[in-house]
Parts: sequence; structure tokens; C-alpha cells
Amino acid sequence: MPRHKGRGISTIEYPTGMNQNGDPSQAWIKLKPDGRVDVFAGTVDIGQGSKTVHTQIVADAIGVPYEWVTMDNSNTDSSPVCTGSFASRGTFIGGNAVRFAAERVRERILDIAAKELEASADDLEIEDGTVSVSGAPDRNISVSDVAAAATWGHGELITGTGAALKPYAPVDPETGAVEIEPHCAISYASCIADVEVDDETGEVTVLRLIQAYDVGRAINPTLVEGQIEGGAMMGLGLGLLENSYPYYPETDHRGSEFGTYLAPGMEELPEIESLILENPAVDGPFGAKAIGEMANNAQPGALANAVFDAIGVWVTELPITPERVLRALERKNDGKHEPRHEGKKVIFDEEISIGTIGANGGAVALDVP
Repeated sequence: MPRHKGRGISTIEYPTGMNQNGDPSQAWIKLKPDGRVDVFAGTVDIGQGSKTVHTQIVADAIGVPYEWVTMDNSNTDSSPVCTGSFASRGTFIGGNAVRFAAERVRERILDIAAKELEASADDLEIEDGTVSVSGAPDRNISVSDVAAAATWGHGELITGTGAALKPYAPVDPETGAVEIEPHCAISYASCIADVEVDDETGEVTVLRLIQAYDVGRAINPTLVEGQIEGGAMMGLGLGLLENSYPYYPETDHRGSEFGTYLAPGMEELPEIESLILENPAVDGPFGAKAIGEMANNAQPGALANAVFDAIGVWVTELPITPERVLRALERKNDGKHEPRHEGKKVIFDEEISIGTIGANGGAVALDVP
């Protein structure tokens, strides 16, 4: 039978936010006299759902309905500072900025409400747009009335600002050691890939992907699932179809049209099962960590392991094209299809392309204990 089934497993870890110093995000929030909330932030929604998540964070942090909150991040000239929508920082860094601003707004709401209810601010709570005295829910006032009282009765406009900025971590020039960790949190993921390999054509068909992602806290599970599934398709492309080497960064002989670049489509979509794990990060907004970039990191390794499980050969260069599968099968009986040991080094493919980048142009070798 030319078709063989195999299963591969991979695990990854991924830092949340940018590494080492800087990476600021700012936010400013105003409470209008009718109790509605305007949020100004620099994090741009590029399809990942950051506006939705930030709106949820603000609504929950203040204690008002989601529908009361409006996000504005229309342009970089007038919006608060933000490093950008990249580096898996939108929820963690940008989300913390809007959370900090929302917490300042909440404090001012409680201060004004305490005057109106003749109670201590420490005894008040806000839920679903209503401020009430703990243990005495009948003593309450709406956030809308608090906003109106602040503006027209106390001569005050309720606003709040927030900034998420990783402190500078001095580096020892001799050892490279830092006084504080250079990242904010670590996300983890695992992928199991079930594949079928045709040993006559070299074609690899992905039957199923089972993925587990620790995202700290899934503020919006639907958006998290969407990023996991979208990342799975990108991971399939990286693992099986999308090739930029040896042309990158040169454009010679590269396809001149988008249609010549092989990317996976719905036809290649396998059965996908996703599991969201919540191991809250101490510094994350409500415990959230990253999901964006890491969503396409685990699949290529799992696919390579699955191909080996199916046909007993290692394809050590991505993407795992039919040609590379067939070449690996041709070498199966010459002793080159398995890693070999040279002392403490494990050497994979002698012809692996990345090996030519080294000074010796030799094989890729990994040190092992």
C-alpha cells in the first residue's frame, strides 16, 4: 500500500510582548456626563479582535455593560503612544494599558458615588453600571447619575490614563545576566498531527490537528479559537507548502504573481480540535497571555514528526514537499535518513540547506548533554 498513516507531537513556548525594556502602550479614558465610556488607545485592530478584547477589559474593570464602551484608535497623530500591533502584545501590553486607565476611572467613580451615597468608597462596588453599598444593595446609584453629579454637581470630569511599560533591565556586559526577567509572561502550546503519506508521490495529507494552548486567560474564547484555527492553517503552509528559500531575500526565479505562491486553502483544512488552557499570568490583564504569533509555531514540528512516524524517514527541511519526501525515501537504505551521533553532537541531514549558512558549510549539529 502506498499510503501510510502517522502521528507527530510537538510542544512550544512563546514570550508575551517584546523582550527587554521599552514596548510602551498608553490609553486614555473619559466618562461622559451620560455615563458612557470613551476609550482612546494606540493599539490597532488588524483583524485579531483587539478592539473587542480591549472593550471587554475596560467594561469589566469599570463595572459597566460592554455596550457602554466605545473604542477610538483612528490615527497615530492623535492617539496615545503604542509600539504597534505585533510581537503578541495586543492583549497583554495594550490590554494592560486600557485596564490601568479603567481602574483610575473606577476609583474616581467610587469617590463621587461615596459623596452621593454618604458612604465610604471602600464599601462600594460597581456592577452592570450600578454603584451600590456592599451588603446593602438598595443603597445604590447608577454610573450615569454619578457621571452627571461629577460634571454638574461637583465640577469634575472623570478621566483616567494608563501606561504599560516594561521597566528597564540593566544587562551585565560580562555575563549577559539581567536583574529582572526580559519578558512578561510565557505561553505554552502543544500540537498533535495525524497525517497520511503517499510513498509513491510523496504527497502528505493532514487528517487532523489536535492543539492545546495555554493563553493565561481567554478574555474572549471565540476570538482565541479563531486565532488558533487561523494559525493552524498558517502552520500547514509553513510545514507543507510555502517555500521562500533559496530565493529569499533575492527575487530571481521567484513567482511573479500571488497565484504562483502555494498557500493552504479551505480544501486543505483538516479536522481541527482546539483546547484552551488557562494558567493566569500574574502581570496580564485578568491573567491573559499571548496567542497571536504562537498559533502557527507548533504545526511544522508535529508534521515532520508525523511524516517520520508514517514512513520512517526524516524530512529535515521545510516545507515538507513531495520532492523532499521522495528524496528522503531514496536515502532510506543508505544510512542517512536518521540522525547520527558524533560525541555529544547529534547531526541531522548533511545536505540541509541551512547548514550552508555556517562557516564550514557543513551539517547542522546540536549539542546534547
